[in-house]
Amino acid sequence: MKTSEIFALDTWLSYHPMSLTYDQIIEAMTDRENNAQAQNIDVWQTVETYDYEEVAEFIEDTRTHFANTVRPMIEEYKTVLLELLSYTGGSDVTDPTHPIYKARQLLGKELDI
Repeated sequence: MKTSEIFALDTWLSYHPMSLTYDQIIEAMTDRENNAQAQNIDVWQTVETYDYEEVAEFIEDTRTHFANTVRPMIEEYKTVLLELLSYTGGSDVTDPTHPIYKARQLLGKELDI
């Protein structure tokens, strides 16, 4: 699961089966026809009076908000770290086993928050 999905689920649920994916949990909470999986999902006491569909919407909103809030901050850190690596001669490192090379590769990846 993505960090934003884990954060959102843990914000609103006190328990969910670890074997389910984020999408499966949301589907179980919103599928009124087949709610057998939803019986294995517990919400926190503060939202136990809400329908699972409403809580699933809270979860989705939290996931989106988390990702949209954290992504710019991490992108800024990535930019600064890449600039630092370049400034210290890190852009000249071509050995794939070198830690600076590995760091540049990781920092160049697209965020999957």
